[in-house]
Amino acid sequence: MLEFNASNLEELESEAQLRAHEVSVYVVAGVIKALENNVDKVIIGTLKSVDLDLSIEKSGYLEGLETNLVRCEEAEEFELCKEAIIWIKKLRKKELMR
Repeated sequence: MLEFNASNLEELESEAQLRAHEVSVYVVAGVIKALENNVDKVIIGTLKSVDLDLSIEKSGYLEGLETNLVRCEEAEEFELCKEAIIWIKKLRKKELMR
């Protein structure tokens, strides 16, 4: 789990931008693990100064993967990208079937 040092939400946004690649890789890996284990929610990190957990609900998994895929590519996490693309396709197909 990622720990953020910000003392408020504005600082959190800045810190997340500074750590963008680390955050994106963690998000994609966490969402994939949650999907593989049929988990409804994944905790991404904590902001201890305001006692806040940062999480993604199952309904946001597709968006989380799509949003963070480019940064994973930039971080050269190519195996993770391959897995993410497989899950994106599965989730899109599932959405179309609704």
